[in-house]
Amino acid sequence: MRTVSLRVRLAAFVILAMALLVAERTSSIVGLHQERLAAARTQVLDVVEQGVGNYNLALVAARSMLATVASQVGEQFCPDLPAILAVSGSVESLFVANADGLIVCGTTEKAVGLSVANRDYFKIAMRGIANLDPVPQRLLDPMPAIYLAQPLFDDDGMPRGAVMARLGIDELFPKSFANQLGSDAEAIVVDAAGLTLTAFPDRHQLVGRTLAGTGPVRAAMARSQGTVTAAGPDGRMRLYGFGRLPASNMHLIVGIDLTAVTRDVERATWRAGATLLAAIAMLLAGLWIAGERLIVAPVQALSRRLTRFGQGKRDDDPREGGRVVITELAPLASAFEAMAEELTHREEALRSANRRLSSLASLDPLTGIANRRSFDAVFAVQWSTARHLGVLMIDIDDFKLYNDHYGHMDGDRCLHRIAQALAGAVAGTDVIARIGGEEFAVLLPGATLASAAELAERLRLAVEELGIDHAPSLRGPVTVSIGCATCAPAPGLYGGDLMLAADQALYAAKQAGRNRVRLGGSVRPAGQGPGTASATAGRGAAGG
Repeated sequence: MRTVSLRVRLAAFVILAMALLVAERTSSIVGLHQERLAAARTQVLDVVEQGVGNYNLALVAARSMLATVASQVGEQFCPDLPAILAVSGSVESLFVANADGLIVCGTTEKAVGLSVANRDYFKIAMRGIANLDPVPQRLLDPMPAIYLAQPLFDDDGMPRGAVMARLGIDELFPKSFANQLGSDAEAIVVDAAGLTLTAFPDRHQLVGRTLAGTGPVRAAMARSQGTVTAAGPDGRMRLYGFGRLPASNMHLIVGIDLTAVTRDVERATWRAGATLLAAIAMLLAGLWIAGERLIVAPVQALSRRLTRFGQGKRDDDPREGGRVVITELAPLASAFEAMAEELTHREEALRSANRRLSSLASLDPLTGIANRRSFDAVFAVQWSTARHLGVLMIDIDDFKLYNDHYGHMDGDRCLHRIAQALAGAVAGTDVIARIGGEEFAVLLPGATLASAAELAERLRLAVEELGIDHAPSLRGPVTVSIGCATCAPAPGLYGGDLMLAADQALYAAKQAGRNRVRLGGSVRPAGQGPGTASATAGRGAAGG
């Protein structure tokens, strides 16, 4: 009776030790599972933001090109359309329609003579409004398409027709941006009615289908941005991220297979569970088969080793060095050592992968407008495509005094209010960005010096009318100084030359007493190498 009681106590001891190890490892694996899901949500939203950013850059370039064409188009301009199309990476076709909606010329000969009078984008253009419109069917085939339309005006300022561009969906949404999520990923673009405009990888099966009844599309149409776990069009459960595309009611939806997110954690869980169950069975069988004298000491040693494994410690206790262990239990000890080492490695690998996930941001987080990187990218595109380009350099007057007096929190709120006021006064294809601490820049495709000066004055008044108190300043409320410069990109000139001219005009506005607009002189080569918007100089002198 004494022997049976001792075996029961030994069995209870071993089971308790194993339960502690199971609890510790289970808690760790559950935590890793949640971290993996959170990392996957961040990753899929990063891919959505990257896709939206690619779309926005391509759209800005296409709009600028179309506005340039519309400002100069006429019957004699039609032969130049193929050459213009050849330098535009995001436009597939160009068309010119008269006031009756008949296409008079274009880069696709079969479209000449067709009517677009019933198309919404043409109707809106004939009201004098440039617009973007996704349609379920092109002019010449039943495939969906995205059109840009720009009105043409006569000498009296009345619409006399429109120039239109069919955007290349594959250029706006290249498949490569979703490849980083793996072969099981899915990416679709839908319009406001849930019609699929493009899809990856099942393009031929999904394009043209209405997916408004599916989980991810319903979620995307209800919110501007977010994530949802739902069954996709193919019935597979995925973690989806979605975001609304700028200047449209279209949505980009990207999904990653849930099994791919949790596969490693589930494998580790099953392996740990199977190993633990096998170990418990072997220990209990050994306890009942072996005698008290042969099993007690080895099992006690093994339980101590398991406890150290559960605590994450190495098995280097010198007291166990001379202990005699039953030969049949040696594989069991090795199995536990391998299990503990493998689970530890998986924890480290998963945490390392989570730290590598990052997002690509194109907006300034404080003000909500474009940041310097976005401005430089758009500037480079405009410099290579626009026939005339203008730049405004804007600096908040005495902002350091404002920060010193009111504190950085009020300073941040002041920056945000001014950025929103400037953004509200800028329209069309113009691009406004925060390029420094209290510095902003506006890119004006097609602007003349007079129109740039007019916009600059509107921006100056918009800030002045905010009426933000500025006690340290002798001029009253917070104001801005603005420098203007324009030029026609030409051989020998670089983007940095235009930016330098605008910067020098800003410096002149500061020297003239601040809260002023000053116009730059003619843009001349500055002896610099080829540059972009980053190639500016002298800004430190204009600060404040």
